[in-house]
Amino acid sequence: MSLSRDLSPIILFIALVCISLQSCTTQKRQPNFIIIYIDDLGYSDLGIYSDQALNTPAMDKLVASGQSWTDFYATSSVCSPSRGALLTGNLPVRSGLFGDKISVFWPGGTKGIPQEYTTLPEVFQEHNYSTAIFGKWHLGDAIDSLPTRHGFDEWLGIPYSNDMDWEVEGITSANIFLEPAMVEKKWGVVGPVLNQRILHPRNSDWDIPLQRSVRIADNSFKDEIIERPADQTKLSQRYTRESIEFIYRTAGTQKPFFLLLSHSMPHVPLFRSQPFINKSAKGLYGDVLEEIDWSLGAVMLALEKANVVDNTYIVFTSDNGPWLRYKDHGGSAAPLRDGKGTTYEGGVRVMTIFKGPRIQQGTSDALGMQTDIYNTFLGLAGIEQSKQAQDSFDLSHTLTTGGNSPRQFIPYYSGSELRAFRVGMSKLHFVTAEAFGKNRTIHDLPILTDLKNDIGETKNVAAFQPETLALVQRKKEEFLKELTTKASILDRQYHN
Repeated sequence: MSLSRDLSPIILFIALVCISLQSCTTQKRQPNFIIIYIDDLGYSDLGIYSDQALNTPAMDKLVASGQSWTDFYATSSVCSPSRGALLTGNLPVRSGLFGDKISVFWPGGTKGIPQEYTTLPEVFQEHNYSTAIFGKWHLGDAIDSLPTRHGFDEWLGIPYSNDMDWEVEGITSANIFLEPAMVEKKWGVVGPVLNQRILHPRNSDWDIPLQRSVRIADNSFKDEIIERPADQTKLSQRYTRESIEFIYRTAGTQKPFFLLLSHSMPHVPLFRSQPFINKSAKGLYGDVLEEIDWSLGAVMLALEKANVVDNTYIVFTSDNGPWLRYKDHGGSAAPLRDGKGTTYEGGVRVMTIFKGPRIQQGTSDALGMQTDIYNTFLGLAGIEQSKQAQDSFDLSHTLTTGGNSPRQFIPYYSGSELRAFRVGMSKLHFVTAEAFGKNRTIHDLPILTDLKNDIGETKNVAAFQPETLALVQRKKEEFLKELTTKASILDRQYHN
């Protein structure tokens, strides 16, 4: 399968738009911004540590021309909190977008991002940007929680994870949490069934809606479900096509744009389109990754054809680490420890690549976090920094000059519990647990790991580095002193 043949309809569309508008010219004033957000991608799935058996020419090109950050973090090891932090520039505990009982948004909830928070796309809207999201949302499916109510001009995608909207013996993903005392019993019924469905994916097992929402000029909205169940084999293709059409449509208007391409994969269940079936030497999971690579290549080609590539910033990252329980249906965080649902490195450290004007090529081990993308983008756009984005450091100087990162620490949260804290290369564990709280242990004497010499977090060096332990403890206390934790929105998502 050749990339050029696969993209021929898209290239034809590009040519027609350019001819009709005669305005596919480089944006001279404000830069464009794209976040390509992957779901449950492993640290070593794509990027500088990826498996050489994978055929990923677009990712190889992005790595060669961009700056790969090896010490970059999601704010949570599960979906919704990470996504909320990305868009608000605030840690989940500061915004309330976390859960101690219900970790992510589920269908039928009444909550979403609080209106009091100005999201990154809302800032861009205020500065005459066109904004769009194509793909997974997962920040509330109530009508006032949809992306178009929080800064996006348009959205096509699914409202939550692609493993939701199921039914097993009358238990559904919309009612399983409605009786808290019965939740554990209900999971005992549905868990084994869902595991089999995930390992043997059929599109008919999930009734997920594919939705479109558009903000009209008079600030009203047009919302519609265009397909149910969504054909998951075509999601990556549809998100990509919508993204490319948005790029060309916006380039023709001479307006700058902010685009969030939010892939549903490789979150389980895994689906890929017909041209990618059995394409990869790495099986089903490899097929999915190679389709994501195709998508990246298609977007990068569109930027070139629209003549905006030299004025566009791209960030490629993931919402958390890989879901290891599904083995060959999930990715790899190696050499990091563990994966999704934990505060070990494999759960929250995500391979992240930046590309754009003046960004230096190469690799960086500077500290960064997804909350930082908010003020970094504003800095690169020449827009005043947001004080409301309290956990967002502007990394633009580091990206463009190679200077030190203004971020010097990483807090590791599970819900409202601060389980670990990193300063420099030293990480202090107060609580450790396997995925989703299994075998949770509180450490009265915290565990200190040296990530420079022990990236797999296998050794406790607290007894040998008492001064370092004291330093990290002090920095943690300073951080907590200025932090106010809000009540969980996710735990109250079914309450008005």
